[in-house]
Amino acid sequence: MAGKCKESLTNGDLCSETDADSTSRRLSFLKMVGKGKMKRESMQDHSSQGPEEEPVEEVPEVKPREPLSVLEILQLVTKRDLFLADTHILELEQECREAESPTAGGTEDFSSPSNKDSSRRKAKDVELLYEALQKELWDVVKESLRSPTAGPNLGLVVQVLQQEEQADRDWAQSEGSAPGGPRPRELKKRWREAVVELADANLPQHAEAQAGELAAYLDKLRVRMVEDLGAARRNVVSLYPAEYDSFQVYTQSYHQAITRRLQAITDGDLQITDIYSLLDWLYNIYNSLSKSITVLEILQLVTKRDLFLADTHILELEQECREAESPTAGGTEDFSSPSNKDSSRRKAKDVELLYEALQKELWDVVKESLRSPTAGPNLGLVVQVLQQEEQADRDWAQSEGSAPGGPRPRELKKRWREAVVELADANLPQHAEAQAGELAAYLDKLRVRMVEDLGAARRNVVSLYPAEYDSFQVYTQSYHQAITRRLQAITDGDLQITDIYSLLDWLYNIYNRDVLGTVTITTPINLSQLGPLLPAETVEKLELDCLNSVRGKVTNELSQVLEEEEKRWLDTLNVEEYQMPLARTVIQRLQEDLERSAAVNRDLGSRVAQCSLNGLADFLYSFQRKVEMFHEMLVNNCGENEDGYIAKTIALVNCCPSFKSFVERCSQCDPSTSEDSIRRANTSLDRIINLSVRVLNDRLFEHIRPFFDKLIKRKWLSNTEPFDQIEALIKEHFKKFRRMDNPPYEVLVVEVHRRVMTEYVRAIMRGRIICTSLKMRKRMAGRLRDEGKHLKTLFKELESSASWLDSAIPHLSEIILLEDTPSIQMEVGVLVREFPDIRRKHVSAILNIRGMTRQTERQEILNIVKDIENSDSVTRVSRDRALFAEVPVTSEVHCLNVGLSRVALTASSLFSSMRRRRRRTPTRENQDDML
Repeated sequence: MAGKCKESLTNGDLCSETDADSTSRRLSFLKMVGKGKMKRESMQDHSSQGPEEEPVEEVPEVKPREPLSVLEILQLVTKRDLFLADTHILELEQECREAESPTAGGTEDFSSPSNKDSSRRKAKDVELLYEALQKELWDVVKESLRSPTAGPNLGLVVQVLQQEEQADRDWAQSEGSAPGGPRPRELKKRWREAVVELADANLPQHAEAQAGELAAYLDKLRVRMVEDLGAARRNVVSLYPAEYDSFQVYTQSYHQAITRRLQAITDGDLQITDIYSLLDWLYNIYNSLSKSITVLEILQLVTKRDLFLADTHILELEQECREAESPTAGGTEDFSSPSNKDSSRRKAKDVELLYEALQKELWDVVKESLRSPTAGPNLGLVVQVLQQEEQADRDWAQSEGSAPGGPRPRELKKRWREAVVELADANLPQHAEAQAGELAAYLDKLRVRMVEDLGAARRNVVSLYPAEYDSFQVYTQSYHQAITRRLQAITDGDLQITDIYSLLDWLYNIYNRDVLGTVTITTPINLSQLGPLLPAETVEKLELDCLNSVRGKVTNELSQVLEEEEKRWLDTLNVEEYQMPLARTVIQRLQEDLERSAAVNRDLGSRVAQCSLNGLADFLYSFQRKVEMFHEMLVNNCGENEDGYIAKTIALVNCCPSFKSFVERCSQCDPSTSEDSIRRANTSLDRIINLSVRVLNDRLFEHIRPFFDKLIKRKWLSNTEPFDQIEALIKEHFKKFRRMDNPPYEVLVVEVHRRVMTEYVRAIMRGRIICTSLKMRKRMAGRLRDEGKHLKTLFKELESSASWLDSAIPHLSEIILLEDTPSIQMEVGVLVREFPDIRRKHVSAILNIRGMTRQTERQEILNIVKDIENSDSVTRVSRDRALFAEVPVTSEVHCLNVGLSRVALTASSLFSSMRRRRRRTPTRENQDDML
């Protein structure tokens, strides 16, 4: 049963279906194909009515590799995706063979009726799909003859033919092949038959030949055959592989079609005039189609862009010239006669003029083909001409009769490269379009055009050149050279600094990344053959221009900015402004060079940063000197502009943080070569900050110093007004001081904090109160603690970082308050540890204030200070951590200590008797609180 089914499949019959069913199914398939074709033709007609536009390259859709259904394959056929359709048909055909052959690994039970029907149906689908595919194939062959844009579809036809040939060979070599199977399809043979049908359909039919008018009919045959073979040579021959010998096939098909027409004509009766016309056509006219043609006819071939045939005839004419000039070449004419000389010269001149016309058309095609996806046939003829001319050059070089000075070699391949160079030069924007200050926009136009044109070259022309032409390299190198010439012309003139940065960035980054990097993604090229866009000395000159521009800015522009700013300081002294644009202006002018140079490359960025830093250090020193002169002029002479002077001082300081940050950024490029400039710049800025802090600090203490003189006196114990005034004035001044930016504000608030604490401790050390009783010590200690807390809170609110100062007053109050000597010794020890700059005289003054007169106890306490002073743990204290070092002990305290020591001996007996008396009369009031 399986064998019977197989035999029926081989013979094209299916035992389960009638002939009527088969015919009906075939017609339905062909109708579907016809509908798809009609729809496609209508779309083509519609699109042909609109303006011709260059199609946009689309990303090819990734076709799914899973098996397609029969209808999906049929859709591929109707859409003329012929190669993919044929691939799926071959897969479907292979499934049929595997299902029919048990040795092929088929797992299905072929003996079951359902499997038989499925296999037969699939086999018939394969045959019907092949019918539809071939119908489309031969339609493309017929349409492509007169269509210059049929290249892509005809290319798919060639791929299908080659794939089917391979399938036929594989089938013949397979062990499982059986005689009578569906293979071989022999589509190449059927292609020849399709060309024959094409020729037969295109030539006038013999029925059009009227009695007595055979000459006119034969002329129609001549014209149509010449036109069609010319069209075949232009539009289709270059798309077939050489082994197809396609032009021979087309010529032979037309020859056979004419043969059949003449045979049909001679089978009937002919008039004598028609007989003569036919004989003349057979002996003369038809054979002259392949003979040499006139110069004007060759020129017509050139203008019609039948370039390969035109070049063939030019080569024949050139050969005739050489044979006529060379006696050894077999020339029979007498070259010494004047008429022959003139004829030979005329013919040689015609050859040269024809070559000029031919080359003009060749290079025009090369230029037009870049952006034309339909230029394949004409460009294919150009390639054929180049190859033919190369062979002619080689033959001329090898011929024994070649003589120096002759017209050969023509070197059209070299001239083709020159034509591509001219194409690139014509397509790219000219350097005259580059306006001053707008070079970046011009360079971007170059980038866009080069990327677009090389992309178009890769899509439209590269595949049409032989591999040995290395065409994409030629196109890329031509555009590279055209850009080089433009950049050289641009650099020959004067450039603005913005244009120099744009050019350097384009040379170092954009061209390599966005141009060459883009065009070489899909088609690699040899970058070493391109060479640099500009010579190294030109690039170095551009970089030096950048450095000179930075030096000029620092030397001239910034100095002028500083002069103008200095005048404005005095003119606007009556205005309270806490910020000034100086730092922003200077940094913006230098920032542009830094950013643009760093964007070019690290080396240039480092050099520009070093140059900027050197100039900035000089500028900041000038800035420092002008700030010093400003304060020298106004520190004691600001008059009623006090508030404006303070605001201007803060504004000057507020420039420093921005300058410091900018110096730091510049130094990061190359710290090792910038140490001196960094040091000079930071020194100038620190001096400005310190000077301004000192000025503001002094201004504050001019107001609060009188109130410090009222502290730690007898009235102070019951009057808080002096301290309240100090606190209020500090808060009032810091409403303005807070307009200062960090970190200078931190320096200011710490300095004010330290000075306030120093003045407060100084007031204590003056010893203007001597406590004569415990109650008095408690009052004084409590007052010190309260004011110490207020100061701590105040400076915490002002964000002082010198919180280490806050513990001094509490320690002093504890020493005054404590009763027993060991506790006092412990507190003194803590005080000395926290403030290593405290000395015995300071502690002695505190002991005097608390009224300690016993020398033994005093010495025990002072020895604590002495022991710590002599220990190795005490290190030298910097000014930033010193408090007591700037607090002297006044002579008033020392004199008072002496007087107290004299009174102590006489008072001790009195105190003893008073204590005994209190024991006897406990109701009597104690008078110890009296001074």
